[in-house]
Amino acid sequence: MPVRRGHVALQNTYLDTIIRKFDEKNRKFLIANAQMKSCGIIYCNEGFCQMFGFTRAEIMQQPCTCQFLVGPGTMKSALAQLAQALLGSEERKVEILYYAKEDVETRDGVKQTHQSQDDLSDPP
Repeated sequence: MPVRRGHVALQNTYLDTIIRKFDEKNRKFLIANAQMKSCGIIYCNEGFCQMFGFTRAEIMQQPCTCQFLVGPGTMKSALAQLAQALLGSEERKVEILYYAKEDVETRDGVKQTHQSQDDLSDPP
């Protein structure tokens, strides 16, 4: 008798689809669980890891606001906009100055979006 996975299998298929579509476009990205209080990171691709000099193990389960990438030049207002967008479940584009592991500045346009399982046609 086959094992029925139900919701778990659907969720994995959904995430696999998102990951595949973003990887095909050579984007650097991470995926976070919006149902967790800190919106913990549950996936980051190799491009994201290389850009900032961290391993996946160092990034996983960190809050998706990426506090570990914040440095002296990071604007608190930009971080507040990102946090507000996460709380409000709205799409917002914010320019944030993040720092790589070796304190190298990386000016990055962060686009935070919310995806549901019903919207698999083309991730942003």
